[in-house]
Amino acid sequence: MIYAQSTISLGIEIVVLGLLLTAVFLKTQKKYKLHGTVMLSAVVLHIISILVVMVPSFGAFFSAPSSVDYANIFTILTLVHVSSGLLAALLGIWLVSSWHFQTNLQPCFGRKRFMDVTIVLWSLAIALGIVLYLAIIQAI
Repeated sequence: MIYAQSTISLGIEIVVLGLLLTAVFLKTQKKYKLHGTVMLSAVVLHIISILVVMVPSFGAFFSAPSSVDYANIFTILTLVHVSSGLLAALLGIWLVSSWHFQTNLQPCFGRKRFMDVTIVLWSLAIALGIVLYLAIIQAI
């Protein structure tokens, strides 16, 4: 069961990564409205993946906190993955929602530093997610 859920989540996150790369390309083409729409799609898919697969997996993993080995590299990677992914998701929600309610796109350019931080956190979370996925399928 965990293998199927992890595979579905990885598939969704690969689609999200493709959307992120597409959105960055659109931004370089100065297609800002389309960039925002693609980012909205990425955020929605990411939130679905978090709620449907990742939260239950994280809950199961840490269901008995006293038995979790916090010195284990797998545990540390999981915590960094969860932290960076959650921060990226929250920033993504804020950025997309603040963009979505704008009629003038000019204020969005002032959030570029937040966008840069978000993309770095999101990339880190996806990379660690792939590492964790490989560790999970290796253990099965």
